[in-house]
Amino acid sequence: MNFKLNKIGLLTLLMLADTPIYATETLMSLYQAALQYDAKYKSAAADLNADKEEINKARALFYPKAQLSGSVGRGNTDRTTETQMGDVQTKYNYNTQNLALSVRQPLFNKETMATYKSAQALVKNRQALFQNESSNLITRLASAYFELLYTQEKIAVMTNKIEALSQQLNQASQRYKHGSGTVTEVSEAQAELDIAKADLFEANNFAQAYQLELRNMTGREGIVLAKLNAEKTAAIKTQMGQLQDWLITAQQNNPEILAAQHAVELAEQEVEKKKAGHYPTLDLVGARSFSKNDSNNTLGSEFDSTTVAIQFNLPLFAGGYVDASIRQSIDKVTAAKEELDLKTRETNANIQKYFHHLQNELQAIKAYKQAVKSSETALDGTDKSFKGGLRTNIDVINAQQRLYENKLKLSQSYYVLVNDMVSIQHFAGQLNEAKLQDLNQFFVVN
Repeated sequence: MNFKLNKIGLLTLLMLADTPIYATETLMSLYQAALQYDAKYKSAAADLNADKEEINKARALFYPKAQLSGSVGRGNTDRTTETQMGDVQTKYNYNTQNLALSVRQPLFNKETMATYKSAQALVKNRQALFQNESSNLITRLASAYFELLYTQEKIAVMTNKIEALSQQLNQASQRYKHGSGTVTEVSEAQAELDIAKADLFEANNFAQAYQLELRNMTGREGIVLAKLNAEKTAAIKTQMGQLQDWLITAQQNNPEILAAQHAVELAEQEVEKKKAGHYPTLDLVGARSFSKNDSNNTLGSEFDSTTVAIQFNLPLFAGGYVDASIRQSIDKVTAAKEELDLKTRETNANIQKYFHHLQNELQAIKAYKQAVKSSETALDGTDKSFKGGLRTNIDVINAQQRLYENKLKLSQSYYVLVNDMVSIQHFAGQLNEAKLQDLNQFFVVN
């Protein structure tokens, strides 16, 4: 049974956005906009760039360090000298000069080597976390996209439902006036109509909220979305693959697992840094200096010196500080390994959850398709029986209610199906721009 939109329906659709309407957006176009606008993603990108500088900082520890220092000043000295004739006092006023250039080249420093490896592990950890944030951006975007599309479909169905219920209420009122209906039928029709209107206003609120969520991610106003082509989602069944393959892929590519692995490596390098407290350091040191009247003992003298030396330092005792630091770092390695086990288990559980949920959703879609067909047949039969006096107006309303509910459940299942595939790809570490482009095949621009 088809119904035209009434005035309430038209006003409802206009309420979906209080901003100008622009070109239809796809997942890919919104993703490209989000890359340039989403604050969470851009913050993660800036943090990654900052963390990459840790490698440059650690590499600098291997290079020579040069230092130039100098001073120019004025001195005044009162000197008293004991002689056979008594104390002799002499006053000196003089200029002082001092200039020194020193160069230190590290030859062996275990802590420096561990610091450099720590920086490499840290950057790998941050890159994995940024990859996860990139994948999260797609999941956040897709979730809001699907929710808005479903809510818009719900609004359309609810609008048609209100039109149908309005007609049923009018018919019930007319029959009651002519004595062929009951007040119960009128009350039932009015109650169902009021509930439908309340549901419609609630759906409008959700639609506006999802519009705002997408705007906050993309900066786009008045977003009009490409619609889901339900028939194309049949390809998901062939793309689903085997559960074991997804689990293996996740072990090798899940960003959180990779980040946890690098966190273990980072913790292990921290142990090496602490152990360096027991190791010697070896430096090549060169210095050239010039001084004039540098001290009271060198008044009237100039010195121009050049020295080159190998400097060796060996820590002997630090009160147990180094050993305590080593034990502390070893415990942190254990904690990092436990975190890795946790991320691995969580990822496997999520892959299995969404994989089985996707399979169940495929069966649900098949069932809801049949339910919609059955509901349409039942409504048609109930409507004919009502016109023949064999059914009541309440029976027709109930049949309409079941049809609308089944249509919404079917529509929702399609979005859940696509979202499940997005979630599986996310936890498997496969959700990227290329996969997002593949998702676009399920949506059509009107």
